[in-house]
Order: sequence, then C-alpha cells, then structure tokens
Amino acid sequence: MNKKTSYISTHPAVIAVWAALIAVATLLPAIPVIGTGATFSVGDALVPLAGILFGPVAGAICAAIGAFIGQLIAPHTVVFGPLSFLIPTLGALCAGFAMQKKWYVPLGAIVVFSLAWYLFPLGREVWFVPFAYYAPGVIACVLLSLWPTWIGDEERRKMFAGIFLAALASVTVNSSFGNIWALIMYQLPKEIWMAVLVIAPAQRILFSLGAAIVGTPLLIGLPKIGVIVGQMMYEEEAEEEIA
Repeated sequence: MNKKTSYISTHPAVIAVWAALIAVATLLPAIPVIGTGATFSVGDALVPLAGILFGPVAGAICAAIGAFIGQLIAPHTVVFGPLSFLIPTLGALCAGFAMQKKWYVPLGAIVVFSLAWYLFPLGREVWFVPFAYYAPGVIACVLLSLWPTWIGDEERRKMFAGIFLAALASVTVNSSFGNIWALIMYQLPKEIWMAVLVIAPAQRILFSLGAAIVGTPLLIGLPKIGVIVGQMMYEEEAEEEIA
C-alpha cells in the first residue's frame, strides 16, 4: 500500500531545538557588513544546515523561527528591518532542495536575483556584482548536478564536499537576495561594492566551510540515535511507498 510522502518528516521538537540554536548563535561574534553598520551572525553558518539536515520545508521553518527570534535578542545583526528573517528562510529552503538533488532550485533563484539586479540604475552601474559575487554558488550548483548523491555518500570526504556545495549554493541565494535589498535600502556607492569584491565571496565560502565542518558529523551521528536526516529521509520514504 502506497503512503503519501510527507513534506515535513522531522519531529517538531527537533525543529524547535535547531531554531533555538540559530537564534542563540546570533549572540556569537559577528562580521561587520561594510557600509550598513550591521553585522553577519555566526549563526548564518547554521541556516543552510537546517535545510540540508531536515529538508526544504522543515529547514525553512527552522530558519524562519530561529532568525526571527535572533532578530529580537540580537538586533545588531538586523540588516534589513523586521523582514530580514526572510533571507535565511529562503536560504534554508534552497539548501533543502539542493540536499534533495534539486540543485536547479537554488541555481534558478540565483539567476532570478542576478537578472533583477540590472533592473536598477545603480545595479547596472556596478554590473560586475552578480558575476563576481555569485560565481562560487553557480559553480556549486553545477557540481551538485554532476554528482547529486554527494551528501548521502558513505565516504566522509564526499559527504563533506556535498554539504559544503549545498551550503555554498544556499548562502549565495542569501547573498543575491540580500544584495537586492541593500541596493534599494542603502544605495551603497560603487566604491563600497568594489571594496568587498573579494571579501564578500570569501565570507560565503567561510560560512559554507563552517556548515560542512559542523554538518558532516551530525549527518553521520544523528541517524545512530534515531534521528533520520539528509537524503536518508527520502530514501526511507521511497522504501515505505514501495512497500
């Protein structure tokens, strides 16, 4: 007898715990956002893991709750006002789709935000931003398309690489979405965008490495205590549907 696949396979308690981790992580040391007076939180490295571990829907819920609470307890991390939590929510959603081997979802989001960049006069003036800032994320999506089973691979090096690539795709979506908001809200001059031409992509790569370092042992260890995460969730559901 076939069973209908659930959009949320993760227990609500697990979602609540991860959301709390994201919220608390906003209190950890942060990286300044040049030109805005705000900061990136260390918790940004935990956001893509929400999608990678628990799937797109549950991951997005984790990120939305955690980021919103984080805004309340650490307002210095708020870059774009009360709706800032939407950025990590989208990032976690895209990370979850990347984990499900649907790499084209984060790639499509990056392309859409890149095209939207050129709708603004200032965006056309700093035309190089999508090419320079988002290239690592696009490359990550392409590599995920060539080897979509990386995250679920039993070999730890391949699993680490898969988590890193999915996280990099996710944080690039965050960056492309956030940059549109920055373009509208802050009207940062061309000199600012050029000043962070190398720094911004390097920050995203650093966050993605952090996600892989934290996520790899979790992806290995959580199933051993009965918490099914990552691609194993969907393999298990597929087996149940066949049964």
